[in-house]
Amino acid sequence: MTAFFTYAGLLAQTPAPKPPVPQVIPITDAEKWIAFSPILLFLLITCLVFFKLKKDKVSLKDLLLDKDANVQIEIEKTKQTEAFLAASPESQQAMKEASATLNNTSDSNTEKPNTSVSRFLAFISGLVSVGLACVLTTFAIWNYFDVNVFPDLNNLVGVLLTLGIGVVPYAFNKVTTAAK
Repeated sequence: MTAFFTYAGLLAQTPAPKPPVPQVIPITDAEKWIAFSPILLFLLITCLVFFKLKKDKVSLKDLLLDKDANVQIEIEKTKQTEAFLAASPESQQAMKEASATLNNTSDSNTEKPNTSVSRFLAFISGLVSVGLACVLTTFAIWNYFDVNVFPDLNNLVGVLLTLGIGVVPYAFNKVTTAAK
């Protein structure tokens, strides 16, 4: 009999109420514009910067030149000119002949400016990290408008820190040139 009442008691209990299914509310056009605004702002700023650079006739190559190395080259040329002027006339004549022979064998167009690879890597990784931040912000806003919950983006810290590695060679070059 006890088994009967226990079994009847289990059947008599009402199941726990299920939470209501949330009503899906479609994302409005205003929310879509707000969600995509970080990407649109990033693209607008990038286009304006490149347009301004093109208008001022500044190329990306000029921005990536290592001006410190060019200054060092100019200092060396100045030292060589001072040594040339301080030399005896016979030595000056011999240096002129050697210089003329060297200039005839080497093409003047082969002289290329010192481009900084570390500066290029810093530029690219900075551009990618800002673009990624805009995309993640757009995703978080869209998800909030869609589900009313911000996504947990804490696991992406490693990715953002990895993009920061592109700045390390440029920073290392700057520190070593400052230490000289």
